[in-house]
Amino acid sequence: MSAVGRALDAAPRYLQLLRSQYWRPDQLRAYTERQLARSLAAAARIPFYQRHWRGSLKPEDFAGLPILERTDISALNRSVRAMYPARHPFLWGASSGVTAIEAEFLFDRSRVRGRYAARIRFLRAHGWNPLRRTIFHQVSHRTDSDWVNHRILPGMTAVSRDLAGQFERMVELDPFYLYMYPSNLEALLLFLEDRSLQLPSLRLVFTVGETVDDALRERVRRTLGVEIADNYGATEGFIAWQCPQGSYHINAEHVLVEIVDAAGRQIAPGETGRVLITTLENYLMPLVRYDLCDYAIASEGACRCGRTLPLIGRIAGRKRILFRAADGRLYFPYILTDTLRLTPEIKQYQVVQLSAAAFRIAYVAAGVLNSETQSRIREGFEAALGTPVEIRFERVPEFARTRSGKFLKAISEFTTENASDRESETEYRMH
Repeated sequence: MSAVGRALDAAPRYLQLLRSQYWRPDQLRAYTERQLARSLAAAARIPFYQRHWRGSLKPEDFAGLPILERTDISALNRSVRAMYPARHPFLWGASSGVTAIEAEFLFDRSRVRGRYAARIRFLRAHGWNPLRRTIFHQVSHRTDSDWVNHRILPGMTAVSRDLAGQFERMVELDPFYLYMYPSNLEALLLFLEDRSLQLPSLRLVFTVGETVDDALRERVRRTLGVEIADNYGATEGFIAWQCPQGSYHINAEHVLVEIVDAAGRQIAPGETGRVLITTLENYLMPLVRYDLCDYAIASEGACRCGRTLPLIGRIAGRKRILFRAADGRLYFPYILTDTLRLTPEIKQYQVVQLSAAAFRIAYVAAGVLNSETQSRIREGFEAALGTPVEIRFERVPEFARTRSGKFLKAISEFTTENASDRESETEYRMH
């Protein structure tokens, strides 16, 4: 179905979402209970869940249901497919992200409609006008390069491995809106700054797929003179979006979100835990208490925008980008990167944790960092961690990206016998 066709199909649902985002708490609770019961009933018909749950099928048993892991998706997919004729057509989406575990998710029309409507709500909340030039940017590992132009709407999708070529084309097109990965946005800023170029018509940048730090927001304001509107989405579901007031609202009509500790128990607001989602609009292959392998801060309260959708705090991202202290606690790598961000010689960087006090910093720069600059960066790391550190610096011409076209600014390669995927509850107490 074309973009216009999807928009028309999602229009009634979009109008419903404009109302439901202001529901009273009791209205939202009643809706969630109905949708959860329907999703659980759909899941109960799938042989995989019958084995996975071992008979626990009631909505009141929800909080005690076992967590669905990424490694379970292949078996769930096969179980759903086995319920239909061999040549049955399915709507589907594939994801590998940064987990390196391929997964294929099957969808029904209600899920596609609901996701598309929620995304339109996010865009329109920020004043997005579909009649203004919009570039939906992505990176492909194909050898060819192309720009796909919508026949009716002037939105375009850039598909290429040649970022520099795409950025040149962006300058020519001078879009009103950009929609792209934060790492590609950072590369675009570098391209524009190096050539003293601007995007004069740009009004807003939408980001997706990676965490957005304050440094990038500041740089976009300084270089492009606009703000970033971020959203938290995945192939599995469109989870949350940032409103104009800056809060992240959960798409509660689309997914049920839990933030839990290592034992799967809900955590208190202000604490950081694993993100579980339960899809509420996909009755073909529902995901129930599915672990996204992401971490986020639990939040509560109301937003000044007036929307009553529940909130989610800072999204830390995948566990692979969380660093570990010597005592086993996890912490955000961003506490280390201020020194790098404020080093003008460094155009891009990637920090890899090798052990509790050892790091490798790869960087893009015009020349090798001198000893004084390296010492200042090392001192910044030591001040943040309160302990001496070892840093190996490595200048690189450019950074490789994941298969999905993403770039990881921080990667943890630090593992020990006691620091596996089975963290203790105290490890969620972030710095």
